[in-house]
Amino acid sequence: PGLATQPHEFGIVRALFEPLLDIGPGGAPRPAAAASWQITDAGRAYTFKLRPDARWSNGELLSADDFVWAWQRNLNPQVGGAFNYLMFPIRGAERVANGEFQSIDSVDIFAPDPQTLRVRLEQPTPGFLARLAAATFLPLPRAEIEGAGFAWTTPRNIRGNGAHRLAQWDRGVGMTLFRNEPHSADPSPFREIVVRFPQQDRSLASAFRSSTVHAAQVHGQDYRSARNDPALRDQLRLFERSGTWFVVFNTAKPPWNNPAVRRALSMVLDRDSLVARVFDEPTLPAHALTPPSILPRDKPPAPPDIEGARALLAQAGHANGEGLPVARFTYHRTETWQRLATELAQRWGETLGVRIEPDEREWRDFLAFTDDPGDFDLYRAGWTSEYRDPVNWYDDLWRSDRDFLRAHWDSPEFDAHLAAATRATTDADRMTAYAAADAVLEAQAPAIPIGYRAAAFLLKPTVRSFGIEPISGAIDLRAISIERPPG
Repeated sequence: PGLATQPHEFGIVRALFEPLLDIGPGGAPRPAAAASWQITDAGRAYTFKLRPDARWSNGELLSADDFVWAWQRNLNPQVGGAFNYLMFPIRGAERVANGEFQSIDSVDIFAPDPQTLRVRLEQPTPGFLARLAAATFLPLPRAEIEGAGFAWTTPRNIRGNGAHRLAQWDRGVGMTLFRNEPHSADPSPFREIVVRFPQQDRSLASAFRSSTVHAAQVHGQDYRSARNDPALRDQLRLFERSGTWFVVFNTAKPPWNNPAVRRALSMVLDRDSLVARVFDEPTLPAHALTPPSILPRDKPPAPPDIEGARALLAQAGHANGEGLPVARFTYHRTETWQRLATELAQRWGETLGVRIEPDEREWRDFLAFTDDPGDFDLYRAGWTSEYRDPVNWYDDLWRSDRDFLRAHWDSPEFDAHLAAATRATTDADRMTAYAAADAVLEAQAPAIPIGYRAAAFLLKPTVRSFGIEPISGAIDLRAISIERPPG
């Protein structure tokens, strides 16, 4: 699990192993292997109590030591856990991962008894609970790993604590999972799950059409073929992947320092048609900078408002675009961003009289630019959640003293809402504070949203409901229901 990096890998891992807790929309934690937890010492100390009935697939009771050993293993530089940086708030974790400490026991995680796990952080870390749902924090079967080595993941040897167990694995062909009967917390509705790996010489869209599979994820040419095929288009569904593409302004430079100008440019965009014309990979129209998997919103997205945008621009002293300089739009040279530059130039020119100068960069040059953009106007950017919590968006990206995106945006009102979220003692109060921060972000528009990252699936009509985990992209088996065949 600690080496998994791809959505299909996370899907299998999450079926076989259960984390301490799950994370819902807005970073709300929900019990999983842990029945409860307590946060003390002003947010520096965490104590988790495991479910007394939590068991491995062989019937053995799950122990807090199973988490301690797994976390220590994933921090070991010789293992090289793909996302072990998510553990770095734990006291000693980063120095162990970097090889500065020789003893893995220097990491402040321990189990005083089989049902209790204690963790101490270097400093208070809002959103730490949300990190615990990542694969790098899953428990591992020490005896099998030390006894079987690399072969511990074979069906004969593997032991998990999830809702399923691995029954069959034909390398390069597929896998079969059976329901894990000892798993009593959230039993799977499926007795058997069959996974088939795509063959390189066969189109997934064609295979879906001619087979009895319930679901097939498509991207690249398969996605484009399905989108353009009348027979498959009705069975194509897009699911948000907790990431946003957006355009960042230099808010320290006139006229982009005026929120009215920035909002006007955002208000005229028809994101439905814009996304359809620009992106040839699964993408959903984005009407907010922060994706709905992080901050759910009740109100429907506003349609394009050309007259309202023109009025705003006129109030800012730029009626019909008068007095506005040519906006230099910097982006990485690909067909996607070239199309975006063309679409923005056409839309802004036709509706507001704003002119765009494309500034194409090769990838290395563009990376250097984003590190130190200097005297820029606007550039294309994006962010994808590392874990499912608002702190990973509002605090990490937009807090005034961070300025992660080099927008030079400074809002004491926004920062005050973030401080209120940190002080909040309930999930409801925390979400209220972040909603207030989001309102400021929307009103000030230091960047304008374009599209949400997405995953595309072809689904047979018998699939009544379906979902994915937006952070990892893994199929969420708990969200699936399938119509029973007749008889």
